[in-house]
Amino acid sequence: MPKLQILIILVVLAGLHVILEGDMKNISIILALLLIYLSGCTTGFNREAAERRLADVNLDRVSSSPNTLKIPLKVAVYADMETMTRSGQFEDRWIWSTGDMQLIASYLDNLVELKYLSEYFIIPDDNQHSMQDINYLIGEAKKHDVDALLTLRGVIKVNKYLNPAAILDLTIIGACLFPGSNRDATLLVYMNLWNVKDNDCILTVKGEGEKKISEPTFLIDTQDAVDAVKYDTLRQVLSEFKKRCREIKPAGK
Repeated sequence: MPKLQILIILVVLAGLHVILEGDMKNISIILALLLIYLSGCTTGFNREAAERRLADVNLDRVSSSPNTLKIPLKVAVYADMETMTRSGQFEDRWIWSTGDMQLIASYLDNLVELKYLSEYFIIPDDNQHSMQDINYLIGEAKKHDVDALLTLRGVIKVNKYLNPAAILDLTIIGACLFPGSNRDATLLVYMNLWNVKDNDCILTVKGEGEKKISEPTFLIDTQDAVDAVKYDTLRQVLSEFKKRCREIKPAGK
């Protein structure tokens, strides 16, 4: 059981005891101690660790003299995301949703209309290969005779913690009315374009987003913070990628 949950249980039990005893002084002490604890119960986003995770890829036989790709490109697209835990490990807890993939597709469709892409297809996430295994992804892309592999890889961290208003959670009704719980979601995304013939990364777009929400403990939904930060960060990197594509002269112009 997490440390915070244990503390809350102990506080509730102690609070019930002193309430029954009618000792207001002890109640005040308990609440003050809880406030002190809550002020330091969050853990920040380790950006350096996230960047290392995204930059550390399996990639063999990179060409020393890569070929120049010509617009429009036929591309394979792969999207994956890992969650950074409180202990600094990486797990597959949160994923790109159907809505996220539809947002990605909307930008890619527009790039097809603008003739920067000729066509694209999605490489499904089989959960058997990590998002660092670019060798595998390039191999899958080559099966479809594409020019490039486009990857959207993210690392997300979600902090869950109480704030001073959570003191009112002890009244039960306060947990339904007052914003005593917080959710902080931070997401770092790398969007890379890989030349599949040369195993070479020819374009990188980075984006980072953060979403914080504060709601009653019984009503807060972590998914709201996660969905919001994914949407904002995806739009950021996709817009920048589209801008970078416009710097390349389309075929026939």
